[in-house]
Amino acid sequence: MNMRWLRISVVALLAAAAFVAVALFLIGAGQLVRTQRGPQLPATEPGLSPHRTQVVYFRDVVLANERSGSSAQVNAFESFTRELYWRSDALSDERLTLELAKALAVYDNAHSTVIDPRLHRVPLRFHWFADGLYVVKAAPGMEAMLGSRVLAIEGRDPEEVLALLRPYIPGVEGWQRYRSEYFLSAPAALRVLGASSDESALLIDYAKPGAPRASLAVGVETKPPDADAFREFRHLLPGDESFGTKGWLRAADTVTPPPQRFRGLPSPFARAWLEDLGAEYVRLNGSNSTGEVDLPSFLEAAVDEIEAHHGKNAIVDLRFDWGGNYMLARRFAPRLASAIPADGKVFVITGPNTFSAGLILAARIKHFAGPRTVIVGEPVGDRLRFWAEGLDVVMPSTGVELYLSTASHDLADGCRWLDRNCFVLDKFFPASAGSLGVAIPARETFADFAAGRDVAMERIRNALRGTVQ
Repeated sequence: MNMRWLRISVVALLAAAAFVAVALFLIGAGQLVRTQRGPQLPATEPGLSPHRTQVVYFRDVVLANERSGSSAQVNAFESFTRELYWRSDALSDERLTLELAKALAVYDNAHSTVIDPRLHRVPLRFHWFADGLYVVKAAPGMEAMLGSRVLAIEGRDPEEVLALLRPYIPGVEGWQRYRSEYFLSAPAALRVLGASSDESALLIDYAKPGAPRASLAVGVETKPPDADAFREFRHLLPGDESFGTKGWLRAADTVTPPPQRFRGLPSPFARAWLEDLGAEYVRLNGSNSTGEVDLPSFLEAAVDEIEAHHGKNAIVDLRFDWGGNYMLARRFAPRLASAIPADGKVFVITGPNTFSAGLILAARIKHFAGPRTVIVGEPVGDRLRFWAEGLDVVMPSTGVELYLSTASHDLADGCRWLDRNCFVLDKFFPASAGSLGVAIPARETFADFAAGRDVAMERIRNALRGTVQ
């Protein structure tokens, strides 16, 4: 009798496990296994040139792994790569990579990215402010250009060059503007656009505040620098030496005293109780733990501080939260919403680099805090329905890096349980926000930046004092 019940129990357990496995499969749990689907090696057809080999591999690996496209987009991608195959032998290595970027941009998904580690750039780094494009970092010897406004690149207004770049950069306007900062420093990219005839230098017209216009032909760096589609904003930060810029000069280093958002660097995380506002300030420049800071513990401590002070308000600064692992912050939004009273406010500072896991955190705060949430700053860096959760692919022989997207997020209305495209963890950790429209706009000029003003924080102070401007 005991053996009979044991057999029944084992069968029941196996049946239950099978049921759970099938249920998880039906809601998309297979997304959690991110394994590259073929091809594993580039095409090896006899007599196929290196460039055509690269195009064939690129086409096949994108079609096998990228999930974001509609049927029309997939057809457009196949058509583009077919035409590119025939003309690829006439292109330089760097120009071919830009054409691959244009092909992937057909999917219009900001996460899906092409980075070429061979792409040479001039020893300057740019940033768009409200009043134009400025040099925010410069290599030694380029001191004269640091802090200057870029008036023209190869005789063209930067806004005109940005317009030429848009077909190569998928996503919303703010993300396109941010990503253009990388391409604007790469002569090979501008040559593809027809905006330059020289891949070894850029002619830049510039002017410092109060100074006359000047021009300089700036040669490319000898060694192609590292790059990262999601973290190049770091060039804007004081003390930053990332991506091969150790020893460079930074406009942010002269900003004294540093505004709240620049305090505590280089740690991506900072928090402070602001007594005059009755608010806890929390900054996340990413959603991953570091060797020094465990992110879940850091966020728990921030809410603990609010509760200890009986705080009424919170300021969550996500303008540089490029992404990472949004599960590390999964407890923060509901606990923060519980800690803030009904007549309090949660101000969320956003911008073009509020992206991926950072965007999900912003949406989760809005989901739980509801009408107490006030979005300040600039529009977020992606649509509320986007694709991510993909994998990195390194192209054989060239080292060209691809990020391909395999699962979607719906931060507007939330995932449906049987939508197998929607990322499975979203179904257990809701993030539907309806909208993340900016309620209090705040965009800085370079003069604001250089003077140490934080326009977003100023607007929040005014709002809490009842004098929004």
